[in-house]
Amino acid sequence: MAKAAKRSGQTAVEYLLVTVSLLMVFVMMYKALQYSLSNQFKRGGLVIVKMYKEDPW
Repeated sequence: MAKAAKRSGQTAVEYLLVTVSLLMVFVMMYKALQYSLSNQFKRGGLVIVKMYKEDPW
C-alpha cells in the first residue's frame, strides 16, 4: 500500500514539473513572438514616416 502512495506522489510531482516546464517554454515563445512583432511594426512605421517626409506634397 505504501508503494502505491509513493508512486502516485511521484507521478503527481512529475506531472507538475512537466506542466511548469511547458508553461515556461510557451511563455518564452510568446515573449519572443511579441518582441518580433513589435519590431516589425516599428520598422513598418519608420518606412511610412520616411515616405511622408520624402514626399514634397
